[in-house]
Amino acid sequence: MNILGVGPAELLLIFIIALIVFGPGKLPELARTLGKAMRELRRMSLEVTAEFAKEIQDMEAITEEMKDTTETIKQAADIKSTLVESVEPALPSTDSGHSTAGEFEEEPRSSDVQETTTQAESEKKGIVGEEETVKENGAEDHE
Repeated sequence: MNILGVGPAELLLIFIIALIVFGPGKLPELARTLGKAMRELRRMSLEVTAEFAKEIQDMEAITEEMKDTTETIKQAADIKSTLVESVEPALPSTDSGHSTAGEFEEEPRSSDVQETTTQAESEKKGIVGEEETVKENGAEDHE
C-alpha cells in the first residue's frame, strides 16, 4: 500500500511524530479534520474530472458536426461545378470569350438612366416647390 509515495513504514513514523507533537487528546480531532479535507479534495477532483469529460464530449460532438457540414459544403461545391460545366457550353460567349452563370446581369440602357435622372429631378423640384409654398403660407399666417 503506497499513499502519495509514502509507504507503510513512513506512515507509521509520521503517526508517531504526530502523536508526540500533538498528544493523544488532539490526535483524533486532527485525524478527523484531515479525513474531511481528504474527502473534500477527492470530491473536487471527481467534479473537475467529470467537467473535463463533459467538455471533451461536447468538443467531439462539435467536431463531428463540423465534419458533416464540411462534407455537405464539398458536395454542394461539386454539384455547382458540375452544373456550371454542363451549362457553360450552352451559354453565349461574352467579350472575354468565357462566361459563367453570374455574368448575365443586364447593363442599364442610356434611356433608362436619363428617365431615372429626370424622375429624380422632378421629385426634387416638387419637394422644393412644396417647401416654398409652406414658407409663403407661414409668412402670411404671421402677418
